[in-house]
Amino acid sequence: MKKALIILSIFAATPAFACNQLEAQLIAKAASIEPANNGQCRVKLSWTGNWQLNPSFQCPLDIDEVSSFGVITSCNVKEGDTVTGIVYRDINASPTEIYLY
Repeated sequence: MKKALIILSIFAATPAFACNQLEAQLIAKAASIEPANNGQCRVKLSWTGNWQLNPSFQCPLDIDEVSSFGVITSCNVKEGDTVTGIVYRDINASPTEIYLY
């Protein structure tokens, strides 16, 4: 019985998942747009007015990274447009590699 309790406590203490990417929900205005690579653009965001960044509970993407580096997305965004979606980056990627989908 003791062995079963020990094994059960080990499984309970071990996370059932591993984060492959960090994520957050985003609503913010585009402050500036600059070309990135592969026909995409880096959008820096404005954190004034009505904005939201809701990090994932399990694998949160920090607002400091999104604020500092912006997000990479298609180039059809213009300054002042509202940017919405999920921002994410691979856990092994640089903070400059935050994408929007």
